[in-house]
Amino acid sequence: MKSIFINKKLLAAAAVLALSFASFALDFGGSFANYTRVKGKNFSNLKLDQVDDLMGWIRIPIKQDGTSYFAGQVVYEFEYDAAVEKAYNRIDINLAKYVNQWTVGGAPLTLSAGRFIFADVTGIIMNQNCDGAYVTYEFPYVNVSAYAGYTGLLNAAIVKMQNHIEDPFEYKTDKVYQLAEQYFVFETGATVPNLFSTQTLSAQFLGTFKMAGNSFNRMYMTVDMAGPVWRTLYYDASATLGLQKYHKDSMELTWMTKTELKYYFAFKDLAVGLGAIYASGNKEGKHAFTGFTKIDACFAMNEPQYTSLVKFNTNASIKPLSNLLAKAGAGLLFSMAKDSGTFQGFEWNMGADWQIVSDAGIGATFQQYIDKDSSDNNKVQISLNAFLTF
Repeated sequence: MKSIFINKKLLAAAAVLALSFASFALDFGGSFANYTRVKGKNFSNLKLDQVDDLMGWIRIPIKQDGTSYFAGQVVYEFEYDAAVEKAYNRIDINLAKYVNQWTVGGAPLTLSAGRFIFADVTGIIMNQNCDGAYVTYEFPYVNVSAYAGYTGLLNAAIVKMQNHIEDPFEYKTDKVYQLAEQYFVFETGATVPNLFSTQTLSAQFLGTFKMAGNSFNRMYMTVDMAGPVWRTLYYDASATLGLQKYHKDSMELTWMTKTELKYYFAFKDLAVGLGAIYASGNKEGKHAFTGFTKIDACFAMNEPQYTSLVKFNTNASIKPLSNLLAKAGAGLLFSMAKDSGTFQGFEWNMGADWQIVSDAGIGATFQQYIDKDSSDNNKVQISLNAFLTF
C-alpha cells in the first residue's frame, strides 16, 4: 500500500513530471523510524532521548533503462530530550536529485544535480547533504569527477558543519528549519580502478570556502590506495594534506592519515577489521587538522572531532541467521593536544539488527566511553530502533 508524506509543492512538481513521463513507472512511498535511547555520563543518570522520523519519498524514471531519473525525499523529525526537558520539531527535504547519463566518446558521462549526500574519499572530512552538481566521466583506464555545491540552504538542525573555534555557529534549537552556515564546496578527483593487481588509486582535491562573516577556508589534498592484500584480506590507506586559513590568521599546514584492514571469512559472513587514524595538532593548538562535516571521532560526552588525536579501533560483524546481523567494536583514543600521544580514553559497543521482513526491522545497541582524566566526558547509551516502510 502506497502513501505520500510530502508537501504540496513537491507533490505538484512530481505530478507534472509524472504526466510528462506517463509511459514509465512512478514509484513512491513512505517510512517510519523510531529511535528510543537512554543516555548519560554513567548508569545512574540515564535520561530518555526519543526520536521519531516520518519520511515520504518519490522516484520518477525518465529513461526506461534507469540511467535517468528524479528522486526526492521529505522527512519530519520529532525529538524529546529528557536531559533538558525539551521537545524539538524538524522538517527537511533531505533528497531532491536529478540524474542523467550520456555516452560520450564511447564512455559514460553522469550528471547528478540537486540535494544529495556528498562524501570525500576518506568519508570523515566531508560526509553530508549539500546542494550542487556532481559530474563523473569513465575513461577506459581512469575515472574523473568534479563537484560544486552550496550549504546555505540546508537545515542547520540536520546538517552540522565545523566552524572555527573562535567563531561558532549560533544554532537556535527551537526552529523547525534554520538556514545553515554559508559555504561553497568544490571537488575534483581521479580514480584508477586497476592500477595493478586490482589495486585502486584515488587522488582528490576538496575545497570549502566560507562565504559570510569571518572567512574560514580549508583545502584538502588526499591520496588513497585500496585493494586486496591476500585472498579475502583487504586494505584501505589514505593520506591527507590540509591547508586552512581563518580570517586574518596565517595559513596553517595540517595532516591526517587513515588506515584500515578488513578480513572476510566464509563462515556466517564473519568480518573483522582493524584501523588507525592520526589527525595533526599540538598542545599549543597549532596545526590542528579540522574537517568540514562534524563527525565524532569517538563516543565521548564532549563529542571530540578528528583533530589532535590518534585513534586505534577494531570491529567485527557476523550473521548467525540470514536476517540477523550482530556487531561489536572497540577503540583507544590518544590526545595530541596535551603531551604527545597521551592516552585519553576507551570506547566499546555491541549491537544487533534483525530484518523481520523486507519492509520492517528492529535493532538494539549498547555504547560506552570511559575517559582517563574526567568522568564528565564519560558516556553511556542504550538504543532500541525500529523501521517500517510502506
